[in-house]
Amino acid sequence: MVVLIDEYDTPIHAGYIYKYVDKVLEFYRAFLTAGLKGNPHVFKAVLTGIFRVARESIFSGLNNLAVYSLVNPAFSTAFGFTAPEVERLLASRDRLEQLAVVREWYNGYDFGGTSIYNPYSVVHFLNQRTPDPEAYWLTSSANELIRTLLLKQAEDIGESFKVLLEGGSVERRLDEHVVLWELDQSESALWSLLVFAGYLRAEKRTRGPSEQAVYQLSIPSREVRIVYTDTFRHWLKARLAGIGGSVAALTRALLSGDADGLERELGVFAKSMLSVHDREEKLYHGFVLGMLATLEPEYQVRSNRESGQGRPDVLIRPTRPCDPGVVLEFKVARGGRTLQAALADGVRCISEKEYAAELRGLAGPVYAFAVAFDGKEVRVRAVPIARG
Repeated sequence: MVVLIDEYDTPIHAGYIYKYVDKVLEFYRAFLTAGLKGNPHVFKAVLTGIFRVARESIFSGLNNLAVYSLVNPAFSTAFGFTAPEVERLLASRDRLEQLAVVREWYNGYDFGGTSIYNPYSVVHFLNQRTPDPEAYWLTSSANELIRTLLLKQAEDIGESFKVLLEGGSVERRLDEHVVLWELDQSESALWSLLVFAGYLRAEKRTRGPSEQAVYQLSIPSREVRIVYTDTFRHWLKARLAGIGGSVAALTRALLSGDADGLERELGVFAKSMLSVHDREEKLYHGFVLGMLATLEPEYQVRSNRESGQGRPDVLIRPTRPCDPGVVLEFKVARGGRTLQAALADGVRCISEKEYAAELRGLAGPVYAFAVAFDGKEVRVRAVPIARG
């Protein structure tokens, strides 16, 4: 007899979220030991799941375990579709011309060095009548644990996720033995969970033989990206709503050139995000994450991107030429510099360094704002931009 147990860790996730994980682990220890160890009817057993919870000792009663994670080359082609397989599937449906769309939405995983497509989503895409892709896997999978942890650590991981949402990558070491009790506090545990749950691509970086492997992490596909943008959109909305702010009001002021409105909404955001002085970076990261989430896909939001003779803090470029573009430059009042002096410095940078250069030529208007922070105080000034 061969025993197959799929998604063995799903009940553990639920137990962790709803505070009864000890009972789940106790059950598993008894169930796995009685069902698999010393059972004369069992030839082999296969358990699949997101992460290995070995440190919780649910496998302590078992012998001869072999563990294969997605960073291991063994069986790397067995848990998804390879590129040649996807091409054959599309050709069989006379839809090979949609290969680029399928690759953008459902490809991007690296399993032990092999490029893998999400099989669930590819199959559903092929079975639908319309040519438009959708996030099939995300509507079928349990995202609650992922969303809960992202929201809890949003402020601490803001800089890294800003890079990921802009299409970049970050380097991290991974732990294949995720510890449940560390998920709330450990950034390392969160990164590992996101990789093994399929929410990040992990490409191994070459290191010396005595060093622990380092992986280049990135968002694998457009389908997965939706989870992050939705999560941070809800996070920003909750932050602002809690003290009377509005995401709609903030974006409306931003995209209409309303400096007074933007100052008012950023002031609300600052009061929500900052509990002590000198934490302006937290606000900046949170604001950019929020903009990335609320403005996509109609706008591309980038930070520290070259434009003109420098790097504006935030550049918002519309995907439709008729829509407005926006430049944001942040300054902090530090070292005795007043809020007004910081604001003037921001205005000077936008004007002298031509930060709006990349946006010139758009059919729609281009707005530029200098934003200065002093603790929880915020000042915004609009900077006139000559049309190209």
